[in-house]
Amino acid sequence: MIDLNQSLRLVLEQIAEVKRILIATEHALNHKRPATILVTSAAQGEGKTLLASALASTAAKSGDRRVVALDFNWFMPALHRGFALDLDHSIEEILGAQLGEVVSPSGQDGLDVLVAPRDHDHPQAPSRQIPRGVSRLVDSARHDYDLVVIDSASIFPTNRMMMDPVMLADVADGVILVVQASVTPRQQVRSAQKLIETAGGKLLGVVSNRWQGAVQSR
Repeated sequence: MIDLNQSLRLVLEQIAEVKRILIATEHALNHKRPATILVTSAAQGEGKTLLASALASTAAKSGDRRVVALDFNWFMPALHRGFALDLDHSIEEILGAQLGEVVSPSGQDGLDVLVAPRDHDHPQAPSRQIPRGVSRLVDSARHDYDLVVIDSASIFPTNRMMMDPVMLADVADGVILVVQASVTPRQQVRSAQKLIETAGGKLLGVVSNRWQGAVQSR
């Protein structure tokens, strides 16, 4: 039998922890507006998409800013599932459009979402066009929104069919690295940190995701 009181307590703890992470992130960025935050991880399956969507949703609930969440994890996109959205556009359509033409309302006031392209697993656009197009979209998001949250692929393994999170780290104001506690090898986390910083990214902090409880920040 499900203990509803325990489940509710865990949910409330998670909400409180996400708020704390958001406040710490804003402080690290000196309350900069507009601000662009990249959420990535050292390895796959560490909960970064959950954190990215939770940060964007929590920020929008404050009611004092416009927020957009961008899914640039074209290797294993998942952001659309959290907001029950369809993959409506191709890579070429996304790269060639104005941001306002391809974002979708999340269903929550103040929060829009750019989901991954429907042909993310079979890209037709030349690879050299993708970084330029993505940089243009991020610049546009900065102009139109107060907070931009980017959900990217994991840093390892490298895959030619995904947007490189190391490249994205350079265009973001700050990077949050999600790590699954007691699972991700320390050396892999250190390697991910070094790659981010070498690329010019500003690492704001590491979030340790315990999975069995609330998200814990470090």
